[in-house]
Amino acid sequence: MSAIRSATALFVLMLFPVLSSASPCKPQLEGAFWAEKDFRIVGVDAAYSMCPTWFSGVRVGASYFADERFEYKGVTSSVRLQVGETLSPFAGLGMLVGMNSHEVDAAADGLDNNRNGQIDESGEKSLKAEFSAVLYPEIGIAWYTRVIGITLSARRYYSSTFSGNIIYSIGFSTPLK
Repeated sequence: MSAIRSATALFVLMLFPVLSSASPCKPQLEGAFWAEKDFRIVGVDAAYSMCPTWFSGVRVGASYFADERFEYKGVTSSVRLQVGETLSPFAGLGMLVGMNSHEVDAAADGLDNNRNGQIDESGEKSLKAEFSAVLYPEIGIAWYTRVIGITLSARRYYSSTFSGNIIYSIGFSTPLK
């Protein structure tokens, strides 16, 4: 029943001339929420996108996401093949490059990591940061209007700290004037 309501709402919105007939090839500012199906990995990104040709798209932005042990911060970029203007399915390849950080045991490192005046106390933790790179193929569909774009997609993340995780997203964009 909710699928019928969603399809009806989409159809009604497409009938409004002020909303329809937009091109995805206009430069866009995008924001997206990312999550694995069981929410063990969640994140957000903000990106700028454009289309060098009618069948391709390029995105560049900043990403932040976290799982049970790590936090990731970095820049993300992807290239996409796409078709259509108002309703645009796409497939692409992207990369996230940045830093990951996580807590490590610091009970024997000779430092006062928690700044309480005691060195190497039991249970003391330290934040360790390392270079991180994540490669991801992606597929999805975007619906563009004159005032907003909505994107649903899935990515499969591959990195040295985790591999094969499928990440789903919902994103919103607005064309730049």
